Amino acid sequence: MLIRFSKEKRAFLLFLGLLFISAFMITVDYHDKGFFGFAEDMGLLMLKPANQFLMHTGNRLMEYFQIIREIETVRQKNEQLSQENQMIKQENSIMKEKISAYDRLVKMMQFKEYYSYEMIGAQVVGREPNQWFHSVMIDKGDIHQVEVDMGVATYNGFVGKVIQVNHHTSKVLLLVDQGCSVGAMVQRSREIGVIKGGTEGTYCYLDYIAHDADVQINDIIVTSGMGSVVPKGIQIGYVVAIKKEKHDLFQRILVKPQVDFNQLEEVFIVKRPE
Repeated sequence: MLIRFSKEKRAFLLFLGLLFISAFMITVDYHDKGFFGFAEDMGLLMLKPANQFLMHTGNRLMEYFQIIREIETVRQKNEQLSQENQMIKQENSIMKEKISAYDRLVKMMQFKEYYSYEMIGAQVVGREPNQWFHSVMIDKGDIHQVEVDMGVATYNGFVGKVIQVNHHTSKVLLLVDQGCSVGAMVQRSREIGVIKGGTEGTYCYLDYIAHDADVQINDIIVTSGMGSVVPKGIQIGYVVAIKKEKHDLFQRILVKPQVDFNQLEEVFIVKRPE
C-alpha cells in the first residue's frame, strides 16, 4: 500500500534530511579530520606496535644481510690476499733457489779453475736408502768417461770415490763410509797417511801417522795423490782430536770432513792428470 504524505510533511522530512546531511558534513570536515580522521587515528594507534615491530625487524634484517655481504667481501679479499701471498712465497722460493744455484755454480767454477784438473760436472740423483747416506748416485757414467776409483769433490772439499760405473750413472762411496780410503796429507807439516771413514758416519780417521809426527788440532788435511787416481791437494777436512798412546806406533787422529754429505747436489768427478 502506497503511503502518501501531505506537502507539509514532505517539506518537514526534507528539512530533517538536509539538517542531518549538514550535521554529517560538519562532523567530517571538522579540523580536517572528523569521523574518518578519528577512525584513522584510532587505527594507526592500534597498529603502531605492529608497525614498529615490522620496521624494527626490517631494519635488523637489512643490517644482517649487509653484515653478510660485508663478511663475504672480506672473505673474498682475504682469499685473494692469501693466494697473492702464496704466489709471492713461491716466487721468493724460486728466486732463492736460483740465487743458491748460481752461488754454487760460481764456487764450483772457482774450484775447477783453482785446481786446474780435468773435471766432469755431475748432479746427485739418488742416495743410499739408509740414515747415513754412505753412497750416492750421480748422473754421469761410462759414456762421459767416468771410471772406477776416480775422486769426487765439491767446492767444499773431497766427497769420495767412484766404485761403480753404469752407462749413464755412477755410484760414489762417500768419504765417511768405512769402506772408503784415500791417501791424505797434513797440509802444514806434510805428514803422509791414509784417510778412512769412521763408524759414526760423520767423522774420518787419519791413519798411519807416526807417533812422533807433527800434527795439531785444526790442521788441514788434503789428498796426497799417492796410492790412487785421486789428484793431490783437494781439501778433505781438519783435525778435531788426536790420541797418542805410548805403546802405539801411530797416532789416532780424528778428522771432521769439510763437506756436508747430507746436502750434496752438484759434484765434480776429478780426473788425475796424465
